Amino acid sequence: MNQIKWLNRSQPQPLYSAVLLSYFSAAFLLFESRVERQIVLDVFKAIVSLVVSERTTQNLTDAIVPAVVTLLLGGAFVAGGLGTASERRWGHWLCSSAAVYSTIATLWWGMRTNFALGVFMRMMFDALLLVLLFHPISRGYRRVWFT
Repeated sequence: MNQIKWLNRSQPQPLYSAVLLSYFSAAFLLFESRVERQIVLDVFKAIVSLVVSERTTQNLTDAIVPAVVTLLLGGAFVAGGLGTASERRWGHWLCSSAAVYSTIATLWWGMRTNFALGVFMRMMFDALLLVLLFHPISRGYRRVWFT
């Protein structure tokens, strides 16, 4: 049984770079969205205020869903990178799924904001991650070595 690795230098360069970029994508995603340690407290306050006051479900959804989706996507990038470095199929699948979702979400956001500079930069990193994950060398290595 393989042990869990954060980085695996024996993997081909595109796959190794994809693992590093997935970790950086998670860090930048959390940094960009300004998710702080107080997110749990904010979620708790929103749920309590829904019960105590007359806030609607839409107000709760607007307050919580973006933060939860950001945390889930960041977690998917980290777990996917960890699984890919450990040569697990689920890790590569998770990292690929997170990269595709992030690319689609960035495209959608870019169309709403007329592709501001920050959105354009994020789109470049998402596209690079997709290229590295689906590179022919990465796919060949995954087919042979991943369990």
